[in-house]
Parts: sequence; C-alpha cells; structure tokens
Amino acid sequence: MAVMQSVRERAYAGDRMATLNEMLAAQTGAANRAAADLTQQSVLRRTVMITGMRQIAMVNFDLLFEFDLTVLPDGAPAYPAMTQQLVSQRDVRRLVPGLTVEATIDLANSAAIWLDLGSL
Repeated sequence: MAVMQSVRERAYAGDRMATLNEMLAAQTGAANRAAADLTQQSVLRRTVMITGMRQIAMVNFDLLFEFDLTVLPDGAPAYPAMTQQLVSQRDVRRLVPGLTVEATIDLANSAAIWLDLGSL
C-alpha cells in the first residue's frame, strides 16, 4: 500500500515539475520576445497595479508568484489580467498589493505580460 502511494506521489511530482518547466519556458520566451520586440513595436509598455499575489512554487532560490493585476492603459479603461513570474527573494519584500510597476505586454497576446521588477 505504501509503495503504491509513493509511486503515485512521484508521478504527481513529475507531472507538476513538467508543468512548471513548460510555464517557465513560456515565460522565458515571452521575456525574450519582449526584449527583442521593443524595437519593432510589437509590444507595449504599460503601468500595471498589483492587486493580489501568491507564491505557487520555488525554483532554485527564486520564488514563482502568480500576480493578479489591473492594467492601466493610457486613455482606455483599466482591465484585469494575471501572470506568473519568477521573483528573486531580494525583490519579493518590495512587492505588495496596491503597488504599480511597469510591464511589457505582447500586442499579439494581451495575456502575455512581463513585469519589469527593475522599475520598483
């Protein structure tokens, strides 16, 4: 019985790790596209307000957070969004709900948001 539970736990952990690896690869790709596309105007710089945040994992020494955001576009109504991003332990102390930061948003996919934590 304990062996079956151990096998199930390892399978679950493996599935969870694969999901995290896929998410991190997507985030890295979004960040790389954002950096490359800034010169080609296929991304926008916007101010966003953090309305909620929760730690969902730890990767090496960085923390993976899920952020609830309100995007504040110039001259248009604000809209809610969500993103996941790695945050260093040094930066996490400065992140609180209500804080506004700069973000990069992909024009082709408005759900792809990269928070510029250097703007803190």
